Amino acid sequence: SRITEEFSGHDLTALVTAMLEAEGFTCTMSPPGADGGIDIVAGRGLLGMDAPRLIVQVKSGGQVGDPVVRDLSGVVHGQNADQGLLVAWGGLSKQGRISVQAQQFRMRVWTAEDVIDGVLRTYESLPEEIRVRLPLKRVWMLAE
Repeated sequence: SRITEEFSGHDLTALVTAMLEAEGFTCTMSPPGADGGIDIVAGRGLLGMDAPRLIVQVKSGGQVGDPVVRDLSGVVHGQNADQGLLVAWGGLSKQGRISVQAQQFRMRVWTAEDVIDGVLRTYESLPEEIRVRLPLKRVWMLAE
């Protein structure tokens, strides 16, 4: 719920950009507003032009349907990217899931759970401004 409160709209795009950069990608994030289906362009290497090259679309609202999946697929193909990543905070509709499954080697979906896992995985490498907005403390407990 804290991520929903602090990182709605374009701020979720900034969070995903920071997570990808913490994972070793070089990213270019589109400014707020109309972006033609491209929120983030990410790639490996010094200039971000090495494979895998990703086109990322971030949706922080409700369920994402088939039209968004098809649009992202077209943008990925048109930009000559290797893969597409759809961040669907509210999940996918049934038809959206079917469309993603048909492109399982070209497209991945991150739902809210995946974003949370990514934040936990990269937290120490995220920029301080994000860690201030999302203060977390690791707690170790004895497992029986």
